Amino acid sequence: MKLKPLQPPRVFRVGLRGDIEMRHVADIDLSPDELVTFRGPQGTEFDVTRKDFGYYALTSLNGRLVRFGLRPALTRNGAGLYYLLLVGPGEDARLEAYLAAEEQSFVRWLDEPTLASLTPEGTKGVCPMCGGSLLSALAYDAPPPGEIAYSLSPGVAYRRAFSRCVRCGHFLSDAFQLLESFYAGSYVDVTYGDMSGVQRQFERIVALPPDRSDNAGRVARVDAFVRARLGSDRTGEIPPRLLDVGSGLCVFAHAMRGRGWDCVCLDMDPRQVAHAERNAGVRAYCGTLPLREAREEAFDCVSFNKVLEHVSDPVVLLGAARHNLTSGGIVYVEVPDGEEAIAEGPSREEFFIEHLHVFSMASLVHLARRCGLTVITTERLREPSGKFVLSAFLRQDCNSPAVAGDKDNKV
Repeated sequence: MKLKPLQPPRVFRVGLRGDIEMRHVADIDLSPDELVTFRGPQGTEFDVTRKDFGYYALTSLNGRLVRFGLRPALTRNGAGLYYLLLVGPGEDARLEAYLAAEEQSFVRWLDEPTLASLTPEGTKGVCPMCGGSLLSALAYDAPPPGEIAYSLSPGVAYRRAFSRCVRCGHFLSDAFQLLESFYAGSYVDVTYGDMSGVQRQFERIVALPPDRSDNAGRVARVDAFVRARLGSDRTGEIPPRLLDVGSGLCVFAHAMRGRGWDCVCLDMDPRQVAHAERNAGVRAYCGTLPLREAREEAFDCVSFNKVLEHVSDPVVLLGAARHNLTSGGIVYVEVPDGEEAIAEGPSREEFFIEHLHVFSMASLVHLARRCGLTVITTERLREPSGKFVLSAFLRQDCNSPAVAGDKDNKV
């Protein structure tokens, strides 16, 4: 063996954002069958030996390695590259923080009793929320009853399926025929006919009695919760501020304005933006987060009411909300509850084609953590309309690497 210390060490930066400083302190040249033991805190050890065919990580993954306090984890980055990480005792939280900061997914622990296959038969990739394995769950050859007949590409037969995560229970659809640009125009036409249909639906919902209105319950929840968090210093002359992302019919912002909130709406369809300003009486922007026009604006609450299930990457959209939050501001989320819905069968509206994601309580928590947000409270709801819904109030986690490493206000 030849040990070559580097004085001074070679210092360089790595990581997704270049915020990890590495110090290359030595080179070790091994001859075949020479062994090096790496020792760490809490008595952890890991052996590597040189072989004529290469190198051998001598410590068995589900035997001696575990006895020395290390767990082998297989992870995957967004480019599909896999990594082996050795995790010390009680360091799961630090592992999760590292994976969130580097935008890696947890695939599986490699010390599990059965390691016959890293990709069991039937798996459909990696869960975008927790990194668990996806298994086939639901398949549709025809629209379920009540699903809106969205026009697919010419010559494309109706065929879609959901996979479900074996770890967190998240449902992921393969129905990416509905591109997000769909919500910049076609959605209104297919769902409401035209803007007169939007007007009629807006007026119908606004006129509903509270016990028959999903929106009335939402308004009461958000208004009471956020005002209580703000305290008396923000309930006087300065009205609380709301940014509603994917505002659609704008019934939520309209009702919050009636309760004294200063509201701003964000929608991808310019006609919905005009509707928000004309009929709901609120300021509105056309587009999605991050919000360039309101880059310097801060809001006490940013809301996503049945929006995140419609986008291919809810992590990016929800994470962008942090940049428009006041100190102590709240993010409010509503998503379809797949755990309750699947108990009533695959024809439930929660699994309609426009929903690319259907959540579980666990996957909603994982989503928040990936975005540098902490769950304050979650709730299962059965709304007056019959929808199964998960609601959550979130706050910014200033200790999260997803926040601390985000110095340039970019997600």
